[in-house]
Amino acid sequence: MKKLLQTDNYTFRLKNMIDYEDSKTWDLFKDGRTKGVFQLESNLGRSWSKKLAPKNLEELAALIALIRPGCLKAITDGKSMTQHYVDRKHKKEDVSYLHESLEEILKPTYGVLVYQEQSMRIAQKLAGFDLQEADVLRKAIGKKKADLMEKVKKSFIKGAKKVGMVNSDVAEEIFSWIEKSSRYSFNKSHAVAYAMNSFWSAWYKANHTKEFFLSYFFYASEKQDPHQEVYELLSDAKLFDLEVKTPNLSRFSTKFEAYGNVIQFGVKDVKSLTGVNGDKTMKAIKEAEESTGKDASKFTWMDILIHLSTSINATAFKALCSIGFFSTKKTLVTRNKALYEYLIFRELTKAEVTWVQKHYKDKKWKNLHDCFVDLAPTKKLGGGTSKAERMQIINNEIEMLKSPPYDLSDDPAWIIEQEAKFLGCPVSLSRIEAADTSIANTTCKDILNGKTGKNLCVAGNVNRMATHKVKKGKTQGKLMAFLTIEDDSCSLDSVVIFPEAREKYKYVLYEGNNLLLCGNVEKDNSFIVDKIHEI
Repeated sequence: MKKLLQTDNYTFRLKNMIDYEDSKTWDLFKDGRTKGVFQLESNLGRSWSKKLAPKNLEELAALIALIRPGCLKAITDGKSMTQHYVDRKHKKEDVSYLHESLEEILKPTYGVLVYQEQSMRIAQKLAGFDLQEADVLRKAIGKKKADLMEKVKKSFIKGAKKVGMVNSDVAEEIFSWIEKSSRYSFNKSHAVAYAMNSFWSAWYKANHTKEFFLSYFFYASEKQDPHQEVYELLSDAKLFDLEVKTPNLSRFSTKFEAYGNVIQFGVKDVKSLTGVNGDKTMKAIKEAEESTGKDASKFTWMDILIHLSTSINATAFKALCSIGFFSTKKTLVTRNKALYEYLIFRELTKAEVTWVQKHYKDKKWKNLHDCFVDLAPTKKLGGGTSKAERMQIINNEIEMLKSPPYDLSDDPAWIIEQEAKFLGCPVSLSRIEAADTSIANTTCKDILNGKTGKNLCVAGNVNRMATHKVKKGKTQGKLMAFLTIEDDSCSLDSVVIFPEAREKYKYVLYEGNNLLLCGNVEKDNSFIVDKIHEI
């Protein structure tokens, strides 16, 4: 109980530190940078947060209520209630009311029916409902009970006639509007409570950014399928000038850690090392430190091969090589070279490995080639072959170390592939970095930071794509596409391709493809693409 009270007190003190007028926090909502923010972390939430740009808790509560199905699916004059609210807030549309008597109730929400309480107050004012009857109306709409709805509707129209503020036709119109708008809607107290939580998480993100992301990475990594979540977080972190790194021997931990302006994956965030193998690897590193008298950050590549590679599971070791775990400033070994030499080293017999480990300190080999040169003339050290056969095998390996059959440098496309395989997503490089992006004249981050204009070109990898049929106009029934693209700066989820362009370029529009997208960027960050080239 004491511990619980201490925790609660700490939380209480933190929450009382929060400034509800903090401009950085409200800018975060305005810019739609709400990944990880309570209730607004989805593409839908981020998009509408940017459009509405709340400036206080009242507007934030409205935003959270407005992105429920009730308001989003209630269409009048060709627009959802959510869009009406946004347009009226930004003075792009005049505020209007179905009836003048509704102004008192709906004025705080620009004439838009947002909360359940508003429906209940309308029923009380226009139809003379008492609180119990108004609550029955709320329940009937929320639970979509047709028989109850019909009964409540009759009571509403009858009550309206009795009160005399509106005629039957207007009463029926208002009831239809209430019914349509209030489905899946929030009550205001619920929305305000959510808004408080939303602001708190946004405030932490804006003011304690590194700690926010670190905790979110921990949270995401514990999910059943964390990779997409982690990938989106990684991209989002770039917007806040945080660097995300792969696990590295020069500085490593079991799970995600933060230092300076860096968030780094942990050893156990690597596929093949999530369970027992991860524990064994951490133990092996500690034992190697004790046997060598060195800190792991000071290990040479030979230290790693001789003292560490034999005590780590082969699958785990190859995974670590592939993500650059052993590629430190001290080892100066590429990922490809590490894999190549490890595979050669593990061809030694147990007795040969023992001999190498015994003589390493005296011989002070700088590389594996020199080690094998000294090993070749020794007496037979075990295995089922003759001494002559073993010498021939080792001499062949000496030649392979001297003249590798392929380039041991690290190709960007290969790095991307390996990190996606073992970490769930590319970390060191974005998927687009393997392509020629020189023709691009702007970046995703530039657009998110407010850059607008015509004839802008972004080189990006298609992270996500969705298609929707146009509901009206000349292109009704035809497909348009919505993309999330990523370059090395961050990701952009406001890419729009209208039917004509989608039809023209549909054969290159698929997830994972690298594209040069050209078009115009609107003030709301929408990137309207009209030309596409594969890269």
